[in-house]
Amino acid sequence: MRLQVRDSRGLNFNVKRQAFGKKSSVYRKVNSPYGNDEYTIGWVSALPIEMAAAKGMLDEEHGDPQTPPQEADHNTYLLGAMSGFKVVIACLPKDELGASSAAVVATGMLFTFPNIRVGIMVGIGAGIPHYDDDDETRDIRLGDVVIGSDRGSSGVIVYDFGKRLPDGSFENIYALDRPPRTLRTALAKMEAEHQTRENKICQYINSMLEKYPYMRKKGFAYPGSSYDQLFGETYRHTGGRSCAACDPTQQIHREGRFDTSPEIHYGVVATGSAVVKHAPTRAQIKQRHGAICLEMEAAGLINNFPCIVIRGISDYADSHKNDQWHSYAAAAAAACAKELLEFVQPTALDAERKAKDCLRKSLNSRPM
Repeated sequence: MRLQVRDSRGLNFNVKRQAFGKKSSVYRKVNSPYGNDEYTIGWVSALPIEMAAAKGMLDEEHGDPQTPPQEADHNTYLLGAMSGFKVVIACLPKDELGASSAAVVATGMLFTFPNIRVGIMVGIGAGIPHYDDDDETRDIRLGDVVIGSDRGSSGVIVYDFGKRLPDGSFENIYALDRPPRTLRTALAKMEAEHQTRENKICQYINSMLEKYPYMRKKGFAYPGSSYDQLFGETYRHTGGRSCAACDPTQQIHREGRFDTSPEIHYGVVATGSAVVKHAPTRAQIKQRHGAICLEMEAAGLINNFPCIVIRGISDYADSHKNDQWHSYAAAAAAACAKELLEFVQPTALDAERKAKDCLRKSLNSRPM
């Protein structure tokens, strides 16, 4: 049975009623009230929890694409509105992570939704705990957010692709493009705004949990500062799914914060082909590249899909890595992305080149 309902702006769209017994029913949207060419923001997630967090941040859900994905596009999509923009959300296939998978997902998205202008890669990453920022040492905590942004680079570097020089040093030879100007301009305004008020991450997470109370059971609420444990680089995890058996005397003491609200950090995101669970390796990447965050997918997007990388910190890239902070960190990253979109100027976004044209240019410029 198909019904017609209205969204928050009074527009009609179709839904399908599915009955489960005599007293309950579920309404599932069948297709979006908007054409595929009306969506201008592409959002890529690597994990289902990241896609769930993105859904939790939507102001409206639109249902399935009006025009089904092309034959070569195997993505499934979540469509909706966020911060005044129509957003397409896609997730990498289950258990298929990494740069190449991200590139395939983005390519399919750009041809199914031809007017996407910019993208955001949103999800979890590993934090490099201490870094220097304008002569001030900053301290990254679990649940904080890192945005790939750097004066001297694209904000993202590939740390494991390059060549070893005769003197033993390592030269990175894979250059990545800077994020689109529209997003960098919005980023500057958001950073300035946060000098006068706190960010909206907690506000948006709380709204998500009110809308979807079940997400509390799935770990999207704040786990608690007592579960944020940073150990010395040489101390290895003793075993088990948590650090309950680890020696508390090996923890690094850190000053308490004013509150538990996530902080936003701007710096180099290092992307590579392997999960890092080794603190000395983490330290080497920090020293060599000035990185403050590690992740695995961005290299597959940056040069083919004009975007910015936003990562919620779920671990410290050491042997104590576990899944306890994954869901909350994903929510924090999604909330930060939603706030960033509030600072994007629609006219500036419309003036950006279509992302699919950037992809075609990149493909055509590759040597045969």
